[in-house]
Amino acid sequence: MPRNRLGRLLGRSGPADGPDLADVAEPRLPVDTSFPSARPQLDPDAEGTFDVVVTVSEPTLRVGGHLDVVRAAREAGAATVVVSAHDVHAGPTSTYPPVAAGPDVVVARATVAATWGGAVAAARPLLRSAVTVVQDASIELPDTAYHRLVAALGTPTADGREARVALAVVRTPDDVVASAGAVLPQGSAPVAALLRGHPAEDADRLDGAVVFAADEPCFAVRTADLAVPVPTVDTRTAVARLTRDTADAGAGDCVAVPVGRAYRRSALRERRYDTDAATALAAWRDVRDDTAPRALERLGFVPGAPTADVAGAPVALREPVVRAERGAERLALRDRGERLRWSVRIAAHPGPRGDDWGDTFFARDLARALRSLGQEVVVDHRESHVRPASEHLDDVALTLRGLDDTPVHPSATNVLWVISHPDLVTPAELARYDLRFAAGPVWAERVGAETGFAIAPLLQATDPERFHPGAVAAGTPGDVDTLFVGKTRAVFRPVVRDAVAAGVDLAVWGEGWEGLLPDRVHRGVFVANDALPALYRRARVVLNDHWDDMARDGFVSNRLFDAAASGALVVTDPVPGVEALFHGAVRTYVSVDDLRALVSAGEQLSDDDRAARGARIGAEHSFTARAEVLLDAVRRQRGVRG
Repeated sequence: MPRNRLGRLLGRSGPADGPDLADVAEPRLPVDTSFPSARPQLDPDAEGTFDVVVTVSEPTLRVGGHLDVVRAAREAGAATVVVSAHDVHAGPTSTYPPVAAGPDVVVARATVAATWGGAVAAARPLLRSAVTVVQDASIELPDTAYHRLVAALGTPTADGREARVALAVVRTPDDVVASAGAVLPQGSAPVAALLRGHPAEDADRLDGAVVFAADEPCFAVRTADLAVPVPTVDTRTAVARLTRDTADAGAGDCVAVPVGRAYRRSALRERRYDTDAATALAAWRDVRDDTAPRALERLGFVPGAPTADVAGAPVALREPVVRAERGAERLALRDRGERLRWSVRIAAHPGPRGDDWGDTFFARDLARALRSLGQEVVVDHRESHVRPASEHLDDVALTLRGLDDTPVHPSATNVLWVISHPDLVTPAELARYDLRFAAGPVWAERVGAETGFAIAPLLQATDPERFHPGAVAAGTPGDVDTLFVGKTRAVFRPVVRDAVAAGVDLAVWGEGWEGLLPDRVHRGVFVANDALPALYRRARVVLNDHWDDMARDGFVSNRLFDAAASGALVVTDPVPGVEALFHGAVRTYVSVDDLRALVSAGEQLSDDDRAARGARIGAEHSFTARAEVLLDAVRRQRGVRG
């Protein structure tokens, strides 16, 4: 690709066509320290529209790292997308190639601003819509976030005013909170991040909460209110001053808006405290921030005494930290065992990468069941098993043991529930826990005898609110004779291999089956979890199998509980005690002939009897039933009575 064309795609100009590109020196412009004060010229017909200002660091601009954000903003319906570059690490003599417009993109100016605030100031005169979303290219938003931020503006707040700034709750890639807004620990001090290091579930409960300001560069404002930024190299201070000044200009509030998976993909560089930051913060010398206590009160927390992170050389500014602590009511409920805070720990990756893990669905269902019993629950993926900023608030740490040997919590009641991969569990790991459960009764009995540790059997479960013998939803695939849902790693799973050998009318959904199955057998790569119950009801027979260690040790697959509770007849490989669990809904086979005969015979019950059996299985093996066992054991361990 010619270099000048690539430069335009990246939002940077290159040499014109004509002479040999190698002989043409690329023009360079000095860093821009100006702060345009011209106001936006609003289009009177632009009510109901929004513009997006994409601020981007010059190194990110150079490699096109802002293009996905620009594209997302355009697809979300932005009337105008303005790109404005900055480099807070520029020196007085820094120069850069000119910044040039690309397709459907307006560039604030050809120069690179010396600060983030300067980049926003350069974009202000180009704004025309009633609402502006400011988003740094280091922050990735979900598709719906723009409209959620825009819709939050103008809503009434608890203070009796209107939301004039709607700031996105931003997460780090491990799915813990980077910031739910800015806290002012004391007048003229740098701001701290509200709920920094907390599970995302905490921030989700702050929807619409009034906060002092934003400290992450991702927020929506009424364009007419948008203030002139302050010229400091400390971006968080610049964001806080701009959003607080903007809210004050509109006589309104800043509100936190949990927009889902809004991720900071690259960290803000270490904070630097220049004289401009000192001047900017001096405006709040006599200001008392009472928003943090009120926001934390929603969660039953109170602000702890402010502390500060250790500053790294040559940084002069230490990062303020305001930790949440348990409030009096929360402490009383905890001490009585009525409402404990549970951290459910799973091996799945955070974010979309872990969405199709069985552990993820299992944890969500268990969390919902525990909440129905009055408990508070957060789910921690493999990268947030240790949360130094907020784990002191957890009362119970429940590890759903799959692939990972998880560090135990230093102060909570530690509970282990082995649901898969039992061969990975060692006696040393078992010794670290206060309570131990296993979804395989055979394994629990054998390993308990070998190690001397008490291991209680606790089978996997189903959610009968979803998996039940009810009506089939519209849009579900047509009737299926013999069904298998599951992935493979380019090898035949035994029950699928045997079903093909038996010549049954088979339909398979799952990843990895391409090229392994006869024509028309592989129906799809993925079935949404919400669509599974109806698919199970449509099938005449559902097939299932287990890993060798799971079958040997009595770990009954979660699929058996879901399918049987949906009213399906299930054929599976042998597992000790499995047929007695499901009142005839699950039958085992040992050979291809057995499987052929079971599939051919099918279900002998009437539809009504089949539905009644499914409802009974759902009630006996619900996640709520399992949660009651866990809660009772934890209360006994903690010496309290619910």
